[in-house]
Amino acid sequence: MDSTDVLIFCEMSFKYFDYSGRNRRPSSKGIGEKLGLDERTVRLRIRKMEREGFIQYYQSVPNLRLLGQPLAYLCNFQATDVAAKQRAIGMFCEAEDIIDIADYLGESLGVTVSAASEEDAQQTMAKLANQVKIPRFIYLPPRQFPSPLRSLDKLDWQLVKSLRYDALKATEEVARETGSTRRMADYAIGKLFESQALFTRAIINAKDSKGIIFYSLNLNVEEGKQDRIMSDLRTALGERVWWTFNPPGGTAILFVFSTSIGRAEDDLLEALSRSGVIAGSLTIFKGWVEPKRPSWIDRRVEEKIRGQLSQVSTN
Repeated sequence: MDSTDVLIFCEMSFKYFDYSGRNRRPSSKGIGEKLGLDERTVRLRIRKMEREGFIQYYQSVPNLRLLGQPLAYLCNFQATDVAAKQRAIGMFCEAEDIIDIADYLGESLGVTVSAASEEDAQQTMAKLANQVKIPRFIYLPPRQFPSPLRSLDKLDWQLVKSLRYDALKATEEVARETGSTRRMADYAIGKLFESQALFTRAIINAKDSKGIIFYSLNLNVEEGKQDRIMSDLRTALGERVWWTFNPPGGTAILFVFSTSIGRAEDDLLEALSRSGVIAGSLTIFKGWVEPKRPSWIDRRVEEKIRGQLSQVSTN
């Protein structure tokens, strides 16, 4: 794998709700336009990552705005030791409002929390921190799910349920599970993705990451120098920087990838050498930990299906 493959994967796994289209795979055209690649190149590289096992499977994620929780906050927790971190992960796997869990090397972990507002997110994260006995956590500015272009009916929610953990499931099987025809299921699935009511997310095989290491550079910087420092580091580290956060309060976070631990440490030293950088740390991604199935999202989808059935019986 090369840097282009990894950049494509990052778009599919971490920025999945930036894309829409009728195809159940993430949009090759949209990713290509963003990265300056032609659609065919993106499509062939995606198939290669699937064939070689770097992409483990595709998960469907409903637009959480439809569930009243449009904001997604990345929240990082710092446990006292690795055993405490693993206990926390176990508890987070069964918690409400968590979209995913990131396990980092050492004592750190991250969770993406879904919320209706910043106040709700703060309350959720404080509650989680108290439950797992981890007093220290920080959260990054939220990302917002886009506004879906349509509301969903009974069949739509049944399709969401069917595709949750196998976005590429054969249409014939989806039709059997939902009691619809193949033609009806195929059309309705396309409309779900096209209207941004449903998204496909690529899930990495953390046990076979093909030598790719994902990590973040977490920097404390002098006020007013964040933009310059971020720009300088983007230039120095090149296309290996695939995402950045520049929240207020003297913080700058860069998400980077490389093929060696040594390179990761060198990148941190490069960042620390910049004028205006006060301190910094390195967080190395170990892998995703999936919330326990059925997750709170699955339960809410079931509620939507039952609600639609109730409406039908009432009418």
